[in-house]
Amino acid sequence: MKHINNLLLNFLHKIPPELSHTITIKLLKNFLSPQYFIKNYKNLNVSLGDINFKHPIGLAAGFDKNAEAFHKMDKLGLAHVEIGTITPKYQEGNTKPRIFRLNQDKAIINRLGFPSKGLAYINKRLEKYKSHIPLGINIGCNKETTDYISDYLELTKKLGHYANWLTINISSPNTPGLRSIQTSDMLSKLLQTIDNERKIIENKRGSSLQVWLKIAPDLNDVELKKLIDTAIDNNIDALCISNTTIKRPNDLISNKKLENGGLSGNPLFYQSTLMLAKAYLHAQNNINFIGIGGIDSGETAYLKILAGATILQMYTGLVYNGPAMINKINSELSLKIGSATFSKIIGNKAYEIVNGDYLND
Repeated sequence: MKHINNLLLNFLHKIPPELSHTITIKLLKNFLSPQYFIKNYKNLNVSLGDINFKHPIGLAAGFDKNAEAFHKMDKLGLAHVEIGTITPKYQEGNTKPRIFRLNQDKAIINRLGFPSKGLAYINKRLEKYKSHIPLGINIGCNKETTDYISDYLELTKKLGHYANWLTINISSPNTPGLRSIQTSDMLSKLLQTIDNERKIIENKRGSSLQVWLKIAPDLNDVELKKLIDTAIDNNIDALCISNTTIKRPNDLISNKKLENGGLSGNPLFYQSTLMLAKAYLHAQNNINFIGIGGIDSGETAYLKILAGATILQMYTGLVYNGPAMINKINSELSLKIGSATFSKIIGNKAYEIVNGDYLND
């Protein structure tokens, strides 16, 4: 299976990134995906509220934007999947090219701009196929919208009953004005509106619907603390830290490093993990955290958990390493956790990460 993994990666990396992505989705959608042997490490079993996960590793939004292959993701060894970002109306997104591999940095820059087939198409997919692992739906607004709250409310009403959780994406750098919601007075109204609709959905279906909020790694400390307080006040279940960054570390060496868009992958690890630890300390166990950004090994996964994450998501790491890395990460992570209780190590080194050089040790 490792040989097949490497052959597929070599082929996909020889063609343009967006075409590579399209081919991968079509292969998963139309053919049987490879069945990876998934060992159940009991010390990796974890729960977030009433959602149980076999292990913490899942697929971040951005890969399966239009719910094409989400029902196959368990075969790759993932413990959860998040589809989207989904917008109410069909939109093409930004002009191509809009995805750039930074191979030497193990990173990607994208300026996709929420390409989405829209609600009508997604509803049909979710009616026809069911996920075998916990399912999240990442929702966003149309580029030309004049009413952000209405877009998010419509998506919540139409998609909430399919999901274990909805993730409100207000942090993509590729939709003009979107990130400003994070620091505006509109944030509280948006979250309150979604929370009210969530309660209606829960009453109808008789089970809980979690709401997660995905934020940018480029917020300053004051903005981050205010956002966390607002999220807690409006019953958000988890903060996803983080989306892509518009910053460019000085040590990037790939020739695509100055492309506009959001940067993901290895160069995001330090920035997003430091922010995660700061958020964990400020929240004082009043909200959960999803760790995203630069996960590509058992070590990086472990550090995210020590910084405060209960659940982990990745995408760019899979682009460079393929699905074989999922089992590898779980094996390494299980050894690191050992006989410890998973819940006891969450945030266990957040203070050291914020106040020292723990991430560089």
